[in-house]
Amino acid sequence: MALERSGTDYLIKQDNSRYQWYALLLAMLTYGSIAGAARLCMPVLFPDIAADLNLDLVAMGTVWGMDPLAGVFLGLPSGMLIDRFGIKRTLTVVCIFAGIFGAIRGLAADFTTMSAYMFLFGLMAAVVPSITPKVTAVWFSGKRLALANGMLNVAWSLGAVIATLSSATLLAPLLGGWRNVLFVFGVPPFLLGLLWWFTGREPQRREDVSVIDSGAVPLRESLSNIIHIKNVWLLGFALMCYWSTNMGFSGYLPTYLRDIGWTAVRADTAMTLLSGFGALGVMPLVMLSNRIGSRKLVMLGTIIVMAITVGLIPFVNETGVWVLVVIGGLIRAVPAAIGNTMLFEMKEIGGKYAGTAIGLTTSLGMIGSFAAPPLGNSLEGSFGSGAPMLFWAALAVISIPIILMMKEPRKTK
Repeated sequence: MALERSGTDYLIKQDNSRYQWYALLLAMLTYGSIAGAARLCMPVLFPDIAADLNLDLVAMGTVWGMDPLAGVFLGLPSGMLIDRFGIKRTLTVVCIFAGIFGAIRGLAADFTTMSAYMFLFGLMAAVVPSITPKVTAVWFSGKRLALANGMLNVAWSLGAVIATLSSATLLAPLLGGWRNVLFVFGVPPFLLGLLWWFTGREPQRREDVSVIDSGAVPLRESLSNIIHIKNVWLLGFALMCYWSTNMGFSGYLPTYLRDIGWTAVRADTAMTLLSGFGALGVMPLVMLSNRIGSRKLVMLGTIIVMAITVGLIPFVNETGVWVLVVIGGLIRAVPAAIGNTMLFEMKEIGGKYAGTAIGLTTSLGMIGSFAAPPLGNSLEGSFGSGAPMLFWAALAVISIPIILMMKEPRKTK
């Protein structure tokens, strides 16, 4: 009997081991196509959208902030729902509706309708960072967990590169304008939703005990456990400040560079580099955190560098801007990957409450992501084009003492 059970356990373990890489691939494509391509096509299209819909800089910042505003309301509930209903069903719904809502942005006629459509898209897109990491939490552990989270952010960077490189300079002229570009970027998420439905599944479990702690968790239980963990709140407030910097900076950079005299192609290329170098920087720095045994130190260092990078851009020449964009790109996605891994490594969370924990930190982060773009953009008229950069750099600095108050999670084995 014991031998039979041992054989069954081995087969389940082998099946889970094979499938985990396919699950990671689906999660990467989901993250890259929705949070990467479908979202990051907007900044390089903003000049065309603004001209067509008669939007000023503050209106553009408000439109850009509607996406994360939706995440404020759904970040925590979506995390709780994926803990309750599982990966397959939750991501099927999110991907299908992200594709639909992403495409209808191309139907916007004015500021009001574009804001409304961005909010609808954000109901799905802004929760992707809080639910796709659940895939890594239930399928991976130890050092592989950190690497899997790093791969999610590599996929996000590659999706952003595709969008920023092609949307305004290639696809818009080829397809007949920015509206058709948004229609095109709505297709991949919809198809991924069908893939999740027909091929997605949860880890298999033994009859007596789960191989991976991913079973359905009552909503009240998951929330009551998470809200009492101090480190989760500290990480959430730190990400609120950092995501404010990231969201404001990425949405404003192409417009800022055009305003100071750069051509549209060079401005879009700078945005592409900012996104593209993220794919190169995430994995080495995640592996560094494995090697030195400190997530906190790596996260702190990258946020300090990002604050300096954003703050210096108004004071350097063109060559300096290119250098700072590359540096910013290399470390831009690291805090998110490290932060998610820190959550999973907290003994009170693990895979069981991963969705709820990330949902809470995402909701906090999205508050900053919504408010920061229009607030920063509003400073441009009174204090000059460099003022928004200084404002967002200051927000990143605020996250530093918050991170210092956090306790390091257990060492990765």
